[in-house]
Amino acid sequence: MQQTINGLALGSTYALLGVGVTLVWGVLGILNFAHAQILTWGSFAALVALHLGFPVPLAILVGMVAAGVLSVLLDLAVLAPLRARKAPEFSFVVATIGVSLVLTTILRAYTDAQTEAFPRQGFPVGAFEVAGQNVPRLQVVMLAIAIVAMAGLAFWLNRTRSGRAVRAVAHNRETAELLGVNSQLVFSICFFVAGGLAAVAGIFVAASAAQVSYSSGDGLLLVAFAVIILGGMGSVKGAIVGGLVLGVIEVYATSYVSSVFREIIAFATILAVLVARPSGFFGKKEAARV
Repeated sequence: MQQTINGLALGSTYALLGVGVTLVWGVLGILNFAHAQILTWGSFAALVALHLGFPVPLAILVGMVAAGVLSVLLDLAVLAPLRARKAPEFSFVVATIGVSLVLTTILRAYTDAQTEAFPRQGFPVGAFEVAGQNVPRLQVVMLAIAIVAMAGLAFWLNRTRSGRAVRAVAHNRETAELLGVNSQLVFSICFFVAGGLAAVAGIFVAASAAQVSYSSGDGLLLVAFAVIILGGMGSVKGAIVGGLVLGVIEVYATSYVSSVFREIIAFATILAVLVARPSGFFGKKEAARV
């Protein structure tokens, strides 16, 4: 029970990351290599808010807004001009890698390349007993917040006007524009949501480790890409399931095999799934859009 909850909590942070990457891929058809740094900047924004005395919920909101705004600025300042010039897809990859390096350099200079302590005051501490097992409160809260966030995302995409506009642009941008959909507004909304979800994941990862650094998100970028490949490119549902599955596999591997083989077992499982189903859990022969 304890390891399952720990795995689902870890997987929920992976899912939040994967959903953000999937939103951008589903609408624009590009992989955002700056996503990990947006996560890190959101975590630092929350850290600054905590140092200023903000309560934890408000600090998390500050981190989400900061990451969302930064993500939108990335699109408006870098990607939108490339779209206007009809740049090749590889240009977007290079551009986001460049932005990632710039954001990393700024944070490294700001922190003198030192790891910053992330305060746990205000976050759930301790554990409670479930079926004879001690379950950390923070892990349960992480899982609960992720479930609420993903349920809200599903409701937004399927039940609201702006969510339907996102799906329309993802399906066919030109047709959606002919029907009166503002595609640039849709892009901005997707980038903001993706940044906000990444910040939530980054903040709880920082709270769990009680520290954050300029490179905190680097290792999570590969995980985000693994999640969307496992779940199926462009599938929000696939990103959620892929993240949860990957988290549970990693925790089980650490607990019952060895932490040394944690990533090996996780990615070997992904390879096995892709051999059996190359398009992932919910993917199609052509990348499914949001």
